[in-house]
Amino acid sequence: MMITARTAGLNLDVLEDRETLMHFGDAPKIDIATGTFMAGWHTAGKEPVGSSHGETRNVTSNKTQLTGGHTATSYTAGDMTGTVDLIKGSPVLDKIEWPDTVALEGVLYRRHTSEVAKAYVARVYKYQDGIVHIKSSREKAGLTIADRASSTDPTPRSITIDYANGDDSVAFEEMFYHIGEDGTVTQVEKKIFQNITDVEAQITAGTAFVPEASASGLTAYVAVTDEDGLVETPEPAEPVGP
Repeated sequence: MMITARTAGLNLDVLEDRETLMHFGDAPKIDIATGTFMAGWHTAGKEPVGSSHGETRNVTSNKTQLTGGHTATSYTAGDMTGTVDLIKGSPVLDKIEWPDTVALEGVLYRRHTSEVAKAYVARVYKYQDGIVHIKSSREKAGLTIADRASSTDPTPRSITIDYANGDDSVAFEEMFYHIGEDGTVTQVEKKIFQNITDVEAQITAGTAFVPEASASGLTAYVAVTDEDGLVETPEPAEPVGP
C-alpha cells in the first residue's frame, strides 16, 4: 500500500518527442512569448527510435592529503559535453562531418583539417502533459562526428557536442511553454516568483523578511535583453531589504 501511494503521487514527465536545432550564425533568436525559432535555425536531422540526448557536466574536486587520508577542499568547473544520434542525410549533419569542404565545378573536396563546425545548440523536449521545454546554449559549441558507419538500413551517427561556458558562467538559457487544446503555444506562467510592489513596506511591517544567509540583504538582478534578443549579463539593481 505504501509503494502504491508513493507511486501515485509522483508527477513523472513522460517524453513524447524531442528535436535538436542548430544555428551557425552569430545572432540566434527565439521568440520568448511563443518559443518560435526565428531565421537561421536549422533542424539537425531525424533521430532514430531509442536514441537519447546525452549531457555531461564535470566538476573536478581538488583534494588535500592528510595524515589520515584525504579530503576534498575545493571544486573546479570542468568540461560540458553532449551527444545526439542523427540519421545521415541532412545538410546540417554533412556540415558537421566535413566542415572544411570546398565545392568546385560541382565537385566536393572534403578536406581533413583541424577545422571544427561550431553552432548554437537548442534542445526541444515535448512532454505528454503538453509542456514544451526549450534549452539553448548561450555560446557556440564545437560539433564533431568520429564514426561514419554505413549499412543497408540507415545507421545513426553520434554527434559529440563540446559546450562552451560564457564569461558570466552562464552556459544555457531555458524556457517552458504549454500547448493549449487549440494548438497555440504560450509561456508557462510564473507561480512563485512575482512582482511585489510594496516589498520594503512589508519588510518594515514584519510581514516579509530577507533570508539571514545574506547578511547585508539580497540584491535583485535584472536580465537585460540586447538588440539580438539575447540575454546579456544581469546588471545589479538596488539592494532590497535592510
